[in-house]
Amino acid sequence: MLEKIRHHLPPLPQATLLLVSFAAAAFLSLEVWMQAVRHTSLCSTTSCALVGEYIRFGEGNLIKLGAAFFWSLWLLAFFGGRYPKAWIWGLSWLLLSGALAFDGTLLGFQFVALREFCLICVITGGLLGLSLAAMAWSRRWGTALLLGLAAWSGGFAASAVIDFQVTPPALQDTAFLSWGDTANPKAHRHVLFFSLHCSHCSKVLTNLAINQEHLGGAWYLAPLDGSEDDFYRLAAAQQAKADNPFLEVLRQESIQQPQAVPVPESLRQTVRTARSYFKSKGFDGVPVLVVWEGPGRELILRGESAIYRYLQDQGWLVQRFMANPPAYGSGQ
Repeated sequence: MLEKIRHHLPPLPQATLLLVSFAAAAFLSLEVWMQAVRHTSLCSTTSCALVGEYIRFGEGNLIKLGAAFFWSLWLLAFFGGRYPKAWIWGLSWLLLSGALAFDGTLLGFQFVALREFCLICVITGGLLGLSLAAMAWSRRWGTALLLGLAAWSGGFAASAVIDFQVTPPALQDTAFLSWGDTANPKAHRHVLFFSLHCSHCSKVLTNLAINQEHLGGAWYLAPLDGSEDDFYRLAAAQQAKADNPFLEVLRQESIQQPQAVPVPESLRQTVRTARSYFKSKGFDGVPVLVVWEGPGRELILRGESAIYRYLQDQGWLVQRFMANPPAYGSGQ
């Protein structure tokens, strides 16, 4: 009985290729499902969001393409073990070598040009390397292993030596709410990057709320939160169209369990853009206030104290709220 089972099992090298390609396909398919259904990701860092902004046809489509590739590779390896046709393994090698060159180019761009670390991209690159090693072991193709490594290294080196002149997204595309003299192109623009999970951001928003009538220029709120509950809060604040957007954000922040409301895709894109801009500028903590004073003139204020000093210098901080605002999720 054991002999019959062993007879139908593929050799260990081929079984390794099947296992690696299946694991890679399942991993990327899970990421596709999480983005489509749960609106989240296995990689939720700002680095992953920033890298995704530079994919011309969208990060989601790139991951779908990767999943389709690994499922195709698994099918070719499966049928190649049952039907000894040279063209099946030749096609497998052709697909894998092209994917290695593509992956090397993508990683070279993000590591050198963007200087970012996308976890999904790195894991996918590792699975491609394991697939190459398993295929070379299965077919006894030592030369193919070297050619695959050369294809990946060439793609990485080519994108690493080219100056892509990477520029961050436009500042005005990072905001989901605005207030003030937004119609005046000469007015100073104030863009506040904040998080719903930051007590310092809450205190800044509180001081802006109670001094709203004294504020000058145009004001924009750029959120950096990406959980589904946070999107519900942001969407509700956006739909409220309140006269005091700072106060409305604080109100939504204090709700313990937000109501599930439709989240427009434009809001999700705005948050992705805000996170991309924030990371590309090298900011490492919130709150951050970016003041656009004119072409080529920007004032960057990092932290609560620097923002208060700016408001004080402008004569806008008439009232000062010092106590800690209600903790996140403490209200109803």
